Amino acid sequence: MTSLVLPSLATFAALCVTFSTAGTVKGLTGFGMPLVGIPLTILLLDVPPTTVMGWMLVPILLTNVTQLIATRHRAAVIPRLWPLFAGLMLALLVSVPLLARLHQDQLSLLVGVLVLLVTLSQLMRPWRVAPAWRGPFLFVAGAISGAVGGATSFFGFPAVHALLAVELEKSEFIFAVSFMFLVGGVVIAAALGGYGLIGGEDLVISVLVVAPALAGLWWGQRLRGRLSLPAFQRLVRVVLLLVGCSMIYKGL
Repeated sequence: MTSLVLPSLATFAALCVTFSTAGTVKGLTGFGMPLVGIPLTILLLDVPPTTVMGWMLVPILLTNVTQLIATRHRAAVIPRLWPLFAGLMLALLVSVPLLARLHQDQLSLLVGVLVLLVTLSQLMRPWRVAPAWRGPFLFVAGAISGAVGGATSFFGFPAVHALLAVELEKSEFIFAVSFMFLVGGVVIAAALGGYGLIGGEDLVISVLVVAPALAGLWWGQRLRGRLSLPAFQRLVRVVLLLVGCSMIYKGL
């Protein structure tokens, strides 16, 4: 039986930086951990996207559970959003086999394009949807997110923007987006394990980076009330644009 190989000190330090940064963004906005953590880790450590997805699993699950507990008084929002979750799950189950079929360069290219799409879309005018169209709109947004998420593990676009469009309260939004990423994360975790894309070493690393991720989450939640959110979001968008361009270049 082969023994587990732990990351070197330099590798672990780089992981702490990326996961604490991703956790800070999540704490500030309620989402964004994989969007920040996966491309940054790939660029710093030059590892396959599916490997980094495996490392993200435990931090994603625990940070979302933490946010769900903190906003549990808003759980009643979920039945109102059932079309989005129905579309998301159906598309995830259909598209998730692509994780095992896409070449790593193709996956890097897809992730980079998705990062740019998400970032640029946030610079546009917020979406608004009439109440009569909210059901079909949420279902389509969920299906698109699930289709993209099954292949890349990024299932927040355009679902997050759809949640903003239906004008949820702040705590309702955080509960809904945390629930979405928790459910989607479980599906992605099952797919990565089932297709043999992650192993015991990846699970160990995923557990090791929980502490910096939770520390970043805590810090981001504190910054939410102390720092100018527009200024911080502008900085994050600039970083994400650069990261997305770098991922596309790497994929090409």
